[in-house]
Amino acid sequence: MKDLSRIQSIDRAVAILECFNEEKKELRLSEISEKLGLNKSTVHGIATTLKYHGFISQDKETQKYRLGIRFIEFGDLVTNSLNIRNAILPVIGEVCGSIEETVHVAMLDGLDIVWIEKRECTKSIKTSTKIGARVPVYTTADGKIILCYQDKDIIKDYLPKRIPKFTANTITGKAEFIKKLEEAKKNGYMIDNEEFVEGIKCVAAPIFDHEGNVRFSLSTTGPAFRMTDEKIWELIVIIKEAADEISRRIGYKE
Repeated sequence: MKDLSRIQSIDRAVAILECFNEEKKELRLSEISEKLGLNKSTVHGIATTLKYHGFISQDKETQKYRLGIRFIEFGDLVTNSLNIRNAILPVIGEVCGSIEETVHVAMLDGLDIVWIEKRECTKSIKTSTKIGARVPVYTTADGKIILCYQDKDIIKDYLPKRIPKFTANTITGKAEFIKKLEEAKKNGYMIDNEEFVEGIKCVAAPIFDHEGNVRFSLSTTGPAFRMTDEKIWELIVIIKEAADEISRRIGYKE
């Protein structure tokens, strides 16, 4: 049944815009007309209006149409209106209640990561990080999982000349460190096996933004005596799924 509240000309304008994609960035009037089954005069009228408002541009030489720069303005507006915390809070609350361990969300800021949100478990022995606290990106699972998705040629810029040895498990060799980053990227998660703080283990997964970049991470941290190998494998699945859900909520599409 036809929806009488919809306006045909707007439906057609949207259909014209949806003709453009990665494979077809530029289109002739005849191509749009043929694809939509509309006569050229109809397509031309709508395209001219879209061009007037900056949603479509046209090459003077080839006469081909392409999407206009007006979408950049709207893209920025949408991006700025996406509040990462609004996407995070319901997810980490559910995860924390399910796994009964503290859950953190961290963000890359310069050469550091900053914890921007958390949910603490109710157990008497637990790990806790202060929101707003920052540490070098190479020190924790939260930072390392973000780091491994950065451009290969700049990863070394995030590392000091000598990686400090925080515990007996700290990886201080750069070649081995970078190899671990590559494995983490391949697997989609990072495990901190008491490498930064003795007695503390962590599982972290990347959060992708609407452009496919990784600037945030989701992690869970707990005392080593509770973080058994069996539990670690369970947490990997849960944390990865939760990070994927947050990614979708902030506009990421695979």
